[in-house]
Amino acid sequence: MSRPLDGIRVLEVGQYIAAPYCAMLLADQGAEVIKIERPGTGDPRRAYDPFYEKDGRKASGGFLGYNRNKKSVTIDLSQPEGAAAFRRLARAADVVIENLAPGTMDRLGLGYTSLAADNPRLIYCAISGFGRLPEFQGPYAGQRSFDATIQAMSGVMSMTGEPGGSPSLGLSGFADIYTGVFGALAVGSALYGRERTGKGTFIDQAMYDTMASLAERALLLHELTGWIPKPGQDLYSPLGPIRVKDGTITIVVPTDEMFVRFCKAIERPDLLDHPQLSTVLDRAKHFQDVLRPEAEKWTTRHSRSEVMDRFVAAGLPVGIVQTIDEVYACPQLEARKMMLTIDEPALGAFHVIRTPLLFSAYERADNRTPPQLGEDTQAVLSEVAGIGADELQALRAKGAV
Repeated sequence: MSRPLDGIRVLEVGQYIAAPYCAMLLADQGAEVIKIERPGTGDPRRAYDPFYEKDGRKASGGFLGYNRNKKSVTIDLSQPEGAAAFRRLARAADVVIENLAPGTMDRLGLGYTSLAADNPRLIYCAISGFGRLPEFQGPYAGQRSFDATIQAMSGVMSMTGEPGGSPSLGLSGFADIYTGVFGALAVGSALYGRERTGKGTFIDQAMYDTMASLAERALLLHELTGWIPKPGQDLYSPLGPIRVKDGTITIVVPTDEMFVRFCKAIERPDLLDHPQLSTVLDRAKHFQDVLRPEAEKWTTRHSRSEVMDRFVAAGLPVGIVQTIDEVYACPQLEARKMMLTIDEPALGAFHVIRTPLLFSAYERADNRTPPQLGEDTQAVLSEVAGIGADELQALRAKGAV
């Protein structure tokens, strides 16, 4: 069996998470991803803990999660000879993905306009905090950004945290990863469009746009009602964690009909007449101060399994608040074959979560371990860029690769 992106060649000039994750999604679907890294140091995440080394081979926990199924080629793009080698690779590529500081690739003569002059079919995905295209630049254009700063500026952080508490950071890497997801979606769309037009395109993928789009419900409700949600408040339906005797579950009650079943399940039909719980929006606003405390009068007298059984039988959306070790051993993930085993000589076999894409007509991704820095330099420059042994030796002597 084949994979959807077999035959597609991607050059990734990525660092940290957003661009590497975007490229890894494409690699997991069959694309040949060539990761371009600085000689000697590579992607900064190669130095992140936890760090492993054995028999001269190095592995970083901060690097392993976003770089499987790739090749690593070292090129110093700041040197003219290195830039020329990259241009030769780009002539044979379908996609370039980069998240360097805005303007960096253009200053090196390796921006979209320059590369597309040699390869009009090239799709160039530029990931940044606030966007690149001149006609869409706002007051933050060019400002340096990381995941946490984008979560803060997008409004997502203002809604995250304990009720009554201060805003808090959500899942670390959340903005980076979702930007990578949207970037991969854009690349896939551009590849499909190229089949019709024969032309490539520039993709301007901004982290701020991504996270603002994920706050869509909050922005729409503010537009319609003026409400500004605080940490721990949902916007359209009562939902959130509820304590039980031996842990915590999460319940969602998005309709009037489900609320009737919920009240019956917790043996509290009187809540149907509560003046602060008469509509879905009322119940959303008063989940923390009214509905949750009233529900916990029943749930805290019962075990997690008892509450789950009762709510599942009532047809209510409910889930256990699982810890990471519980998720790691979850039989649902095992049934879905979501844990991928990769053999890394520096630390042995380890497991990573798969890309959550499962096609009936295509096989799943390979499990090639993330590459050592520059391990594919000679093969890729020879086979893809047509650089011979003597030329490669000269490039190495200059430190260009």
